[in-house]
Amino acid sequence: MDFLDELESHILPGDGDLGTLLLDADSGFQGCPEELCLSQPELVASLHAQYIAAGARVIKTNSLGANAVRLEQHGLANRVNELNWTAARLARDAAKGKPVYVAGCVGPLGDTPDNLDRAILYQEQIGALLDGGAQLIFFAAFLDFDDLALALEIKESLHHCPAIGSLACTPGGRLASGISLGQAFARLREVGAAIVGVEGSPEPPYGLAELLNAPPSDGLLAAYPAAGDLTAAEFATAARSLVAQGARLIGGGPGTRPEHIAALAEAVRS
Repeated sequence: MDFLDELESHILPGDGDLGTLLLDADSGFQGCPEELCLSQPELVASLHAQYIAAGARVIKTNSLGANAVRLEQHGLANRVNELNWTAARLARDAAKGKPVYVAGCVGPLGDTPDNLDRAILYQEQIGALLDGGAQLIFFAAFLDFDDLALALEIKESLHHCPAIGSLACTPGGRLASGISLGQAFARLREVGAAIVGVEGSPEPPYGLAELLNAPPSDGLLAAYPAAGDLTAAEFATAARSLVAQGARLIGGGPGTRPEHIAALAEAVRS
């Protein structure tokens, strides 16, 4: 089973938002959900299992902010390798024996002290996710094109597994640097992104469909809209507009729960 080949011929449901479920579970995390991979691994594994049971074919590791810069805020900067490796193993174990792909989730570094090399920081996190068993890398919630391009280049230097470059942008379809989403997509493919995408929306998920309407339609597209106040049925119905604009991988952002993904998966099957 090859991820890119399957995505060429099928629409695959992704998972929803782990943070939303952690809040629902009242897990007690104090601003660092990634740390739960170490302190409450059974909880994290159960969240992956819920999305898989709902029909998700791609699940992201609980590692969005698990880089040294963000973990330093919680006194965990020395546990980057351990945390990311564990995050990948938890997801792989949950997916074992099932037709589910595990994507190592990497978010932007944020403000980085001048004495730290951003390339090394990305290398540390991505390397640990790959060592833990991630089959592809999902670069999520990036606002800055150059930052995402750097992260993609580091991934390519470590492994040629598929990479998803997902951007958050303005409602008008521009990034913080001013370039358009279409320009960013084209350039991301040049630096190694097999799949490009967009996430979040001021009017979920209809706003994302409008954004995807503007970029060139060639290549594989991903979309991870926020559920907002939509019911599961409304989310699945609205997500059809993303399929109409060419999205092949569709999951959910904040507010998206297993019931949203279950409705989406059923809509995809039908």
